[in-house]
Amino acid sequence: MLRTRIIKRCHLVSLSFSMLSFVLAAAHAETVTITEDFAVDPKWDGRNNVRTVRGREKRQDFGFSQSNNAGGVIGEIGGTVCRSVRPATYGVPIAPKTLNDRLHASGKFKVTHSEGGSGLLIGWFNTMSRGWRTPNALLLRLDGESGSFRIFYEYGTQHWKTGGGQAFEGMYQTNPGSKIPIGKTHEWSIDYNPGGADGRGEITLVLDGAEYKAPLDEGHKADGATFDRFGIVNQQIYGDEITAYFDDLIVDGAQFDFASDPGWEGVDNRATMEDIAIRPYHYFHHRASNFAGGAPGEIGGFIWRIESTTPEYAGYYGAPTGRLTMNDELTASGKVCFKRAAVDCGLLIGWFNSNTAVGAPPNNFVGVLVEGPSRIGHYFRPVFGSSDDQRGIKEEGPLFNPDSAQRTWSIHYDPKANEGNGRITAVLDNESVYLDVPKAARKGNAAFDHFGVVSWQRGGHYVEMYFDDLTYTVEK
Repeated sequence: MLRTRIIKRCHLVSLSFSMLSFVLAAAHAETVTITEDFAVDPKWDGRNNVRTVRGREKRQDFGFSQSNNAGGVIGEIGGTVCRSVRPATYGVPIAPKTLNDRLHASGKFKVTHSEGGSGLLIGWFNTMSRGWRTPNALLLRLDGESGSFRIFYEYGTQHWKTGGGQAFEGMYQTNPGSKIPIGKTHEWSIDYNPGGADGRGEITLVLDGAEYKAPLDEGHKADGATFDRFGIVNQQIYGDEITAYFDDLIVDGAQFDFASDPGWEGVDNRATMEDIAIRPYHYFHHRASNFAGGAPGEIGGFIWRIESTTPEYAGYYGAPTGRLTMNDELTASGKVCFKRAAVDCGLLIGWFNSNTAVGAPPNNFVGVLVEGPSRIGHYFRPVFGSSDDQRGIKEEGPLFNPDSAQRTWSIHYDPKANEGNGRITAVLDNESVYLDVPKAARKGNAAFDHFGVVSWQRGGHYVEMYFDDLTYTVEK
């Protein structure tokens, strides 16, 4: 009954905030913490958090083909590959390889059709590889545009650290952005030398006689990767279709001319499905699932990183808290499951103002950002935004990767710490990081009326995350 009484009261206070601007005061509120186990729908407030468009039908149609688009005798692999968060692969099982092994692949390919925002990958990967950019993988990437494509070569370690390079930079200077027209057969090879780049490991791509090199970033070889397949993988982000064919492959000494069906393993490579992850439409709310652990019932789903130029797509899902400011001590904790993600993704969880929940981070925010550079993966780090456009983000934090593990987390904002200027401490499992709030930002203060999940408004891709058993501070 206590939780119900508080939430009802907070709805009334929230309504008053929507009609009046915050008046920031030096006094702090009388607060309590409440716990939500999400056994039933909590009826939290939301904006743009549930998509209003239907899922899009996607088609995968690739594998062995009795055709010769790439040249040579009849027989090749490839076909139509669609970007989708649902994995689709066609590959040959191999003895496990790592970043300590020398790797070689070569052959020829032709792209016959490409749409804007399409792409595929070919190379070494793992049956458990998920997301984009792909962990446990070393690949050639074809990024499709309308009638053209770009070529990249890249890798991903077991902990989602990534790197690589782009081909045709400079060779096609008259072709803006290094775009390659479709319809031509290209010869290619990829070599990985674990002793290259002074022992860091180095990838060499040769494309139509031009050579490109990219060393692994420092420490990435030691982070490790394991490959148990070689073949074609769809890019696991939202997008369109590309059609490409590959022939006369040599993979670590094994030759494949595809004169007959090689009997490679296919997973959803000949399938039609409904894709519910449609950019820029978020889909996060109360769910009956239990990815984060405990009994069924949790909140979360797909959240997109949206451009700052499209604030109309900014979204949130949160519980009214009454009136809180940076003068109040704030705590929150719970369980979390980071299920899937692409690079350039992120979300916020913490206290926010429903009238200003736009930005990176938004004004009037205290909490945590899940985001990070692709060379690292994702950080779990404290952030804040004052009422007058002052913002702070911790540069690093505990690594947090989409491995579907069930974790615990907490946030503690102490207005008395840091000589009375305030400090935000974030903890993921048992690893903590803190961010001191500058004195000038405390003068700007911040005021909140909700606690929950907010989209990160800086262009990018998706994160799929779930939260359960939340405890958080509200006004009494």
